Amino acid sequence: MTNILIHSDSLSVLKDTSSKKANLIYLDPPFFTNRSFESDSYDGKRITFDDVWKNGISEYLNFMRNVLQESLRILHPTGMLFLHCDWHASHYLKVELDKIFGYHNFVNEIIWKRHNSQNNSKQGAKIFGRMHDTILVYSKTKDYTWNQIYDNYSDEYKKRAYRNVDGKTGERYALGDLSGPGGASKGNPRYEFLGFTKYWRYSKQKMLRLYKEGKIVQTRPNTVPKLKRYLKDMKGIPLSDIWSDINNHQIKNRKSILYPTQKPIELLDRIIRCSTKKGDLVLDPFCGSGTTLISAHKLQRNWVGIDKNHVAIDIVKRRLQESGVLESEYKLLEEPLKINGTKRRKFIDN
Repeated sequence: MTNILIHSDSLSVLKDTSSKKANLIYLDPPFFTNRSFESDSYDGKRITFDDVWKNGISEYLNFMRNVLQESLRILHPTGMLFLHCDWHASHYLKVELDKIFGYHNFVNEIIWKRHNSQNNSKQGAKIFGRMHDTILVYSKTKDYTWNQIYDNYSDEYKKRAYRNVDGKTGERYALGDLSGPGGASKGNPRYEFLGFTKYWRYSKQKMLRLYKEGKIVQTRPNTVPKLKRYLKDMKGIPLSDIWSDINNHQIKNRKSILYPTQKPIELLDRIIRCSTKKGDLVLDPFCGSGTTLISAHKLQRNWVGIDKNHVAIDIVKRRLQESGVLESEYKLLEEPLKINGTKRRKFIDN
């Protein structure tokens, strides 16, 4: 199992890694805020880090360009990259990603509504309230891993679309079209069924089985038969690129926030679930408080987390322990990044 926590500079570690085994790379880098961050004390320590770039956007983009180039190099052919950013530099980063990964490998721009308040701008500020982050999603090839995630139907939609109720079971259902889309050109079978000869969605054998099971009905005599689609059998609505159901308030209380830029674990759960499978390798080069690593471990993925902030590493170790991850279940690499004389590159790549 590859579970490694590395206390070092992310770019140097990425450059020293030659394998192409990362199935998911989640990047939550500095956002080009030009701020110094400082949080409440943690075990008597102050958590501080700088997101200040003396030479402006050119310095920041040069740094990110190098990180993205190395990320592409070590990404598995079926892997994906999720880059978390915000309004400060998202438009610049999109251009860099298009150049490095290729515009044709752009998958999504996810809008994550991180706050529920209607306006978080200062009173009198001449802007609309900034409530969302941006997550840019890219693949290395078109053959990337994808697990569709579904959102729950709203109560209003369920009442409107599934307004029929089964008299025997009390289950809600909708009536669906059984016509074969595309007809003969799509290979749909044509035959007579309940007095209607046309192209159907299913084979005649399956239609007869569904009819015997009571899942095909005619609402009135001599009407085209319909399929009963039960609400309990539906997965929901495929998730869109606007995520408003997860927000920072889902971090239960202030004591749970151990790092200034900490993200809700529900957010990382979603990203990891949709882009990987059990046993895959998740890499977080700016792991901060370790939320990505905790989520990956819980979902039975392997993981590698990197951060150069020593307080962040202490926080990750604490949070891993509190999440039930034993010290024997991962390796901690600190400068000079050797374990029993084994160099970093050999250790990670194996």
